[in-house]
This record gives sequence, C-alpha cells and structure tokens, in this order.
Amino acid sequence: MIRIIYFLVIVALCAACTADKVSNSFSGFWEGPHPIDPNKKFYVQVIDTGSSFAKGYWTDKGFYDSGFQIDSLKTDENYIRFFVPNWNCTYMGECTGNTIRGGFACEGEPFDSVLLVQNDGVARFLSDALPGCHNSDFKYYCQTPKQLDDLLPATQFENEGDSLFIFSLLPEIVNGNYGRFNSFLLIRNNQLVCEEYFYGYGQNTLHQAESTTKSITSLLIGIAMDKGFITDLNEPVATILEAPGFDKRITPEHLLTMTSGLTPNDEELYLSNNRIATILSRELNNEPGIKFQYDGGNTELLGAIIKKKIGLFADEFAKEYLFEPLHITNYNWEIGKQNGYPCMAGSLEITPRELAKIGMLVLNKGEFNGQQVVSKEWIKQSTSFKTHTHIPGDDYTYQWWNITLNSKGEEYPCIWANGFGSQFIYIFPTLNTVIVTTGHNYEFDSWAITSGIAKYLYLLE
Repeated sequence: MIRIIYFLVIVALCAACTADKVSNSFSGFWEGPHPIDPNKKFYVQVIDTGSSFAKGYWTDKGFYDSGFQIDSLKTDENYIRFFVPNWNCTYMGECTGNTIRGGFACEGEPFDSVLLVQNDGVARFLSDALPGCHNSDFKYYCQTPKQLDDLLPATQFENEGDSLFIFSLLPEIVNGNYGRFNSFLLIRNNQLVCEEYFYGYGQNTLHQAESTTKSITSLLIGIAMDKGFITDLNEPVATILEAPGFDKRITPEHLLTMTSGLTPNDEELYLSNNRIATILSRELNNEPGIKFQYDGGNTELLGAIIKKKIGLFADEFAKEYLFEPLHITNYNWEIGKQNGYPCMAGSLEITPRELAKIGMLVLNKGEFNGQQVVSKEWIKQSTSFKTHTHIPGDDYTYQWWNITLNSKGEEYPCIWANGFGSQFIYIFPTLNTVIVTTGHNYEFDSWAITSGIAKYLYLLE
C-alpha cells in the first residue's frame, strides 16, 4: 500500500511541476513542525541545489538542539525530494513561493502531509556563529563589553597580549574548530574585556550549566561551614540524614571528592522520581575514600545535607548567601526539582555573565565587590588537590577540577568548573584571569576548547 501512495504522490507532484514551469530556488532554510511539541521545529537547509547537498536541524525554543542527516536530495524546477535515513522516510513536495506543500512517505505508515515554510532568518541560530561569518571577506571584530548594572566591571582590552589572545582564538571558535559554542567571556584583572555570543544567544539568554552546578554546590557547602551550619566534614552522612541503612563510613568529605564508594549510575538516578532515596539505597562497589568515581548522586546528597543542617533547600540557601551578594539574578533552578529539592548535579540555568562572577569570586579568594562571601580558607581547601581521577592530568578537589595547561613551554595551573557540552569556568590564578564558555558540544568533543585556550594562553602573560 505504501508503494502505491508513494507512486501516486510522485505522479501528482510531477504533474504539478509540469503544469507550472516557474523555476524556484530551494537554497536556504525550510521550517517544519515537531509532531507533538510546539516548542520544537525541524529545519532542512538546502546548501546548493546544484550539488544536491542539505543538512537537517532540530531546534528547541528557538535554539539549536541537534542535527540529522539528509540524503538523496533531488530538485527539479518546483519539485523537491530528499531522504532522512534516521527516520527511514522520503519527503516529496512542490514549491510555491516560500512554501513547499508535500509530506513524508515512511515505510509501513500512511503518507504524512507536512508543510515546509522558508525561513532564512533562522541561519543566525543554526549555521552562522556570527552574522556573515561564512563570507569570504568576513573579519572577526571584538566589541567592547557593555557595562551593566550587575556588579561585573567591563572595559576594553588595553594590552597587546589580550588583543593577540582574543584575535587568535576567537576566529577559530567562530570557524567551528572546537565545536559549537554559544558564548565566550574573558575576564582579565577583574575586568570583563571580551564578551562574545554566537548562534543567536545573548547576554540575557539562560544556559544550562550542566556539571558546573556541582562547583557552585561546593561553594554552598563552604558558606555553610563558614557560618557554622556544618561543623564537621567527617560526620557520617547516615547520621546527618537520619538514614540508618546507609553506610556509616561515608562522610561529606567523600561526597565532595567523589570517593564515597557508591556504585555510579547517573542514568538510574535521574530517571527516578526520588533522587535522594535512590542514592541512599545504593550499594558500595569500593571502600569509601579509596577511589574516585564520578557520579551526580554524591552532589545530590550534599544538597540534602544543606536542607537538613540549615532548614533551607539548597537553591533557597544559594539565593540568600551566594547569589544575592554576587548580584546574581538571572538564573533558573526549577528544572528537575523533586519534593522541593533542586537538582544539584547539573540543572542550574544561568547566564555566562553570572558564571563569570562565580569565577571571579574564586579567583579573589572568596571576595566579591568588597565583601567576603566565602572564606579564603574554604576557597583554598576546596580548590586544592584531593584525589587523582581516571583522566591523566585531571585531578579532583571538592567538586572542582585541577588541571595544568601547557602553553609555549610554560605551565599554568587552572581551577576548573567542568560541565558537559563545554559549560566551563577556567580560573588561572597566576594570570589573574577567568574564562567562561557555554556551548552545545554534545555532538562534538566537549573539551576541545581547552587545547585551543592552551595554544594561546602564554599571550596573556
């Protein structure tokens, strides 16, 4: 039956094309709907009808979400046809003006009518890191960051080293050498000197912080220690949370260093409807304190400890004791909340400018805007080496990473907040420098930008 439908559609479309000899160019972006979610759309980008080449994109709330393959593109006057291997479907349609009327023929399913509408303006969200960046005469230009009322000082870069660093690295980011980046911020000597956004993102666009949320959790534990809410990192977690079935050897110190010995399983954890109960029911696969095993469950328990010791959920505590002193207002911590508990391991949405202030706080040993928000002692303790990891050269502290970047024969130690997809805060104490990136590098090497930064870091001396 599907073959008969397929044949009839082709005949009808070819007849329409024969009847209307007006030739259309299919080059550009063609927008189609998601079958269920109105926040999502798909786009077919016809690169060049002469070369029969096209790309597919999914978007979510207006921004890139993922790509998909398009094969066997054929165009003939008003008629277009292409195959989507992942869906095992062929699209056939007739173009009239800026609209393609047609649909998908998928094996074993009835013909699905889908209207495509031309929308070339979406290029700045999907294919163009910056407007015109694919033009042969494009030249990257760094604008002076705007001074806003958010306690983040901004200025134009003033020395040759900063200029060379920016104009060496940023064109490579625009070119896609390190994957798909949505922002890049450079803070030198407590001044924001470079603030660049790509693919339609902007200063006020919230961005998933992923596991950089874990590093912020570490700061919350430090503030709780400073204020006497938590007094002993070696107190059994089972005692704190009144969980008699939980192994009494595990302490907050083990949770902070990912050495609890609990069997890792992030997939199980975040599919459960009660993360705290799930992690408390886990068995050990190592003795506590022996081996680094990266797992978000450790961080979730730190959030539960904050609630138990202070009486506030971690997001409430963060708002009062961390975010307000840093004038951090543009964020969302509602995703993944369960019974009032925010997801501590990766759900925070925040802007890159706000992340920059987190980096500056650590760079300045817990001080921000003349206020000691978290003690110097905690910053030193929480960002100093605690354990080796499974990654050579990457060491772990209290929910932060320690790495060393080698740049033209020099070594630069770095305190690093590391979030999947290139959500990073790099803190270089010896250079008095903070670098913030956000990205959508879930289909690329999340960590490739580290090598790019290392290549030019010496220029900041």
